Amino acid sequence: MTQQQQASAQNVSDKPLSQMTRDELYAHLRTTTKDAVVLQEMRRLGFWPADSGKPSVTDELITREAALSKELNDLTAQLRRVQDPKAALRDMRKQRMAAAKEKRELTKQKHAQLRHARALAWQEKRQNDIGYLGEGVSTGLNYTSTNTDKLARYQLPALQKSMDLATAIGIPLAELRFMSFQRKVSQVSHYQRFAIPKKTGGQRFISAPMPRLKRCQYWVLDHILAKVPCHPAAHGFLPQHSILSNALPHVGQAVVINLDLKDFFPSIEYPRVKGVFKSLGYGDQIATLLGLLCTEQATEEMRVDKQKYFVAGKKRSLPQGAPSSPMITNILCHTLDKRLHAAATKLGFVYTRYADDLTFSSKQKERPPVGKLLWRVKQIIADEGFTLHPDKQHIMRHSQKQEVTGIVVNHSPTIDAKTLHRFRATLHQVEKNGPAGYHWNGNTDVLGALEGYARYVCMVNPAKGKPWLQRIKALRAQYAEQSATPQSAVRSARPTLRQQVASGKTPQRANGHDWWQVQEAAAPVLEQTAQQVAEEKKAVKQAAKEEKKAAAAPKAGQFDSAGNNGSQAASAANQYTATEKNKLSKRLYGTLGRVFQVFLCAIFSASLHSLYPLTFGIALVSLSLITGRSSLVWVMVMLALSVVLLS
Repeated sequence: MTQQQQASAQNVSDKPLSQMTRDELYAHLRTTTKDAVVLQEMRRLGFWPADSGKPSVTDELITREAALSKELNDLTAQLRRVQDPKAALRDMRKQRMAAAKEKRELTKQKHAQLRHARALAWQEKRQNDIGYLGEGVSTGLNYTSTNTDKLARYQLPALQKSMDLATAIGIPLAELRFMSFQRKVSQVSHYQRFAIPKKTGGQRFISAPMPRLKRCQYWVLDHILAKVPCHPAAHGFLPQHSILSNALPHVGQAVVINLDLKDFFPSIEYPRVKGVFKSLGYGDQIATLLGLLCTEQATEEMRVDKQKYFVAGKKRSLPQGAPSSPMITNILCHTLDKRLHAAATKLGFVYTRYADDLTFSSKQKERPPVGKLLWRVKQIIADEGFTLHPDKQHIMRHSQKQEVTGIVVNHSPTIDAKTLHRFRATLHQVEKNGPAGYHWNGNTDVLGALEGYARYVCMVNPAKGKPWLQRIKALRAQYAEQSATPQSAVRSARPTLRQQVASGKTPQRANGHDWWQVQEAAAPVLEQTAQQVAEEKKAVKQAAKEEKKAAAAPKAGQFDSAGNNGSQAASAANQYTATEKNKLSKRLYGTLGRVFQVFLCAIFSASLHSLYPLTFGIALVSLSLITGRSSLVWVMVMLALSVVLLS
């Protein structure tokens, strides 16, 4: 007997005899003796208590006889295998296959548990740290050391790990990972891209960040970038600085030189932005996260099966339209400003920079060293990783109109006369005929556009701009009811995104609802092997079967409405089932008989060339179906009637 058979016999021996099948009972008898089985049943039913000591000798003899019988059966099976080598080899092969199968199953379960443990460890790490943000940008995420001296010098927040950054911004770690993850193909874009016309012709492409990412960029701007000092020559996007402060140093100069950096924002790529944050004292992990938050992956929009996809390109650079981009350029260009300022001062020039516009001026009326300055400037710009725009180099002498960032600086800072004349004409027409049908520089909101230009004139020349600003405000008050809309009122009453971020509040959508939250990945589930799945299905089926059986059969000791207990109800149910079977068999045979009778009548009708036999047979079958009597009875009745009628 094999080990599997012995195990199955042991499991069978634990069952009561009433629950064993015929095969199980015979298998149980082969492993023991009849007396042992009888003794076991008597003990189970309570006829021979186990603690009773009266028949101890007989009990021991029966137990010993059962053990010897089992041992004899085992020896007989072993002897049979030895006598038959093929059977012995077959049994040995079965045992080895069973052992190999069991070992393979244990190995699969062990590997599944190891994979589950690794998945749990990785999920725990994901909940507390960021270890991967995409291909090509994740190399430094394991380095978290910071330079506390540099951070303290600029009074920057001490951020060492990704969880510190997420907590400081006020967002979950999962949202920070979602905002900074670099994907090759995605169905979501964190930027809205559009083009606006330039004053000099052409289009300027703007990448406006979505509110979630814009919130993070505002936090980086206010808490990190705004605290870093810039070079005094920089005037763009800084407090207490404007295009007027950029133009004032060049008023009344003999020569003014305007230069422009080509593709200023797109030329500053991700490695340089990450280097800016590392130079401030942050470790690789924080610098990587901040660099990814403040840069944009160049993507191409595609549609496949009516689904929009964004396919990433090779370049990741500063987006023109993000609130953090201008300040990053000011910090990045600190060395450029320092070198250009030193070169300009050495040659007797004044240098300022507003974003990508470089301006040099000199008071030397007789042959200022313009050529030498331009040569040095080009060398420095190329050395710093930028490129001069070849079509935007302007050298303006004192006899020409000298213009710096839109302001004329020949004698005093003024506005271009042609633009002012066009502005006065448009304002006069609006006062005369109303704002309908008019526009300013392509803007259909003519009152808002005129007010913006009036404020610009007021900044440059307050004496000239204030009267125009008052006239435009009067026009806006006059046509307020016509131009006001509920959306504009709600928009003006709602705090800006930057104000919400500065106050530590989570920004809300325009309809007042909260933003959807980025969900963490579900907890890993232990993988089951095929054998475990099969055993689980088998257990579920067995449980359902037992439950159904328990619900169908009444419990032992309970009585039904007729006073019968469980066993009587079961026998009655069995008898009822047998009666139903007899009825079904009688109906089946009766139906077959009627079909046969109609068939015979049809044959007689065909042979006699008459429909009377067939009609007679159908009538007999119909009477049999209506009355429930056999058709033979109606044949006898009709024969008796015919005899009576003939007599």
